[in-house]
Amino acid sequence: MWLTQLLERNRQCFPERTALVDEERSVTWAEFHDRTAELARGLAESGIEHGDRVAVLSKDRIEVLESYFALARLGALFVPLNHSLTVPEVAGIVERVGAVAVIGESELLDRHTTLPASVRIRLALDKPGFEALGTVAAERELPAVADTDPIAVLHTSATTGQAKGVTVDSGSFRAIALGWLVMARPTDDIVMVNCCPLYHGSMVVSLTYLAAGATVVLTPGFTPQRALAAVEEHSATHMWLVPQMLRFMLQAKSSHRTDLSSLREILYGAAPMPLDVYAEAVERLGCGFRQVYGMTEVGGPFVTLGPDEHPLPGDVTARIPCGRVVPGMSARAVDGAGRELPRGEIGEMVVRGPGLMQGYWNDPAATEEIRLDGWVRTGDLGFMDEEGRIHLVDRSKDLIIRAGQNVYPSEIERALMAHPAVRDAAVVGMPDADYGEVPLAYVVLESGTEAGAPELLRHTSTLLAPYKRPRRIEFIEQVPRNPAGKIIKKLLRA
Repeated sequence: MWLTQLLERNRQCFPERTALVDEERSVTWAEFHDRTAELARGLAESGIEHGDRVAVLSKDRIEVLESYFALARLGALFVPLNHSLTVPEVAGIVERVGAVAVIGESELLDRHTTLPASVRIRLALDKPGFEALGTVAAERELPAVADTDPIAVLHTSATTGQAKGVTVDSGSFRAIALGWLVMARPTDDIVMVNCCPLYHGSMVVSLTYLAAGATVVLTPGFTPQRALAAVEEHSATHMWLVPQMLRFMLQAKSSHRTDLSSLREILYGAAPMPLDVYAEAVERLGCGFRQVYGMTEVGGPFVTLGPDEHPLPGDVTARIPCGRVVPGMSARAVDGAGRELPRGEIGEMVVRGPGLMQGYWNDPAATEEIRLDGWVRTGDLGFMDEEGRIHLVDRSKDLIIRAGQNVYPSEIERALMAHPAVRDAAVVGMPDADYGEVPLAYVVLESGTEAGAPELLRHTSTLLAPYKRPRRIEFIEQVPRNPAGKIIKKLLRA
């Protein structure tokens, strides 16, 4: 079983090397391995069995990954929960997956006093009782776990509707990790600061670098100051973040006095990299950049563009390509009938390979809807260039059809953000009696700047064809984004 094999291999190869670090402590690979086995036995003794679902409600910390690995060793499914969800939202997920236990930080557990009847075990991972689980069943035999046994239910970002539970097995984690590491060619001295939460598919990036023996530094939540301090304190070589996080780090006053010279590579994903952020980061940080394109339903990160392939900031005219698929995975652009399109033509990207999910938890209809003759629909519109690189254009659900013409919101957003007064922008379609649908833009201005709608409309007229220009511009204080940096357009449409 992949996660168990990962621990066994790294304990054998470098037992005294640091595996995990958080703000409270660090553990070596030998300690991580032994603690996971002990915790698996303790959880089994507490009544958790092979096939049970266990929700994990916590900010990022070492105990979260210890719990994931221990539950996987037991053959129970870990179900990471977004700790910012409301009480009804958490209860809804717990009920849908039929979780028998909830493991979490005591502060968060105290907010969720009423949970569905299926929950019979509550464990606070920051209390002595959780640590003591490692001593209660030293001789207990653990069940055999096959690579095809499901070991996790990871929930989607839910930018367009209710989050779906993605069921994955060890084979998925292994396929993505091995394919990714072939492309990334990691060295054995990587120290990676993980700025992304461990409760959705982005955690697969951390698992992948752990498989290579890297040290992963966890923080309980992103702030620019915390991320910068972690890089300096641990001489980090890599960071994993979303572009908005990088923007905030560059804007932080402390960035100018923080030693970031150890950085060799910044991994970014979940949203397009703004070109102004990229240009400033290249100039100030002097490190390489690696784009990560992934999807929970296909196992996580399955496409990458490495540092050697990133264009110079001045050579980027629209958007940096996502990159090429990792070995073992395949992708192509298809038309509405599912036919593969020629290079350069825009269609929906579909993916297949051993990283694919088993399906959505208890939702065969949704599972069938996302599948296409053995492929999985990504919902992303894009094309493949002559070099085999994937270029994304927009989300298919966000496409605006104005009088029969396709309008891509991301293109309008880039045009708006090219104006020096615009800090952020989001575009959605709004009904129109004459054209069916037209673009509506929401804009956040830079602090201390002034720009009215007429000025921004004139600006877009120099960059966009008439049918692409926003019909109306609304000014807001903040574009709603989820923790992965993706725009929550359902809130704007509402």
